[in-house]
Amino acid sequence: MRITVPMYEKGRSFVMASGLVKAYGGHQFVYLHLLCQGFENIGKAILLARDYEKYGPELRDCFRHNLEALLNELNVIHDADFLSKNASAELRTLNKFYKQHQLRYGDPVDFSIDVSSLQADQMHTELVNHLDALNQQFGAM
Repeated sequence: MRITVPMYEKGRSFVMASGLVKAYGGHQFVYLHLLCQGFENIGKAILLARDYEKYGPELRDCFRHNLEALLNELNVIHDADFLSKNASAELRTLNKFYKQHQLRYGDPVDFSIDVSSLQADQMHTELVNHLDALNQQFGAM
């Protein structure tokens, strides 16, 4: 249970940092990577808070950096959609690049895709909207 709160706090910071990168005109892929990293950490922290014994061993083997698998599991444990249909679609598109580390490092994809076609505004908004409730949840641990 020791890593649950720090994992959440780091995820929250990644989401906040992504907003700053976007606001100050930073590289689109860096913004998207930070947002995805934030979602990954927050999502994994939620799973650990729910059942540390079950999810602890699964984080690396089952979920790795697969944001879609993580979102699917969050939807199961919440008995509802964690993200809206539009935000989930953004996440699925980004997941293809994120799990292959193409947003993080220099990659041929930098020259073969129109960066502006990758969107995450809905995902970003919804993650930020979750933070108040999550801050209370993880602050009480």
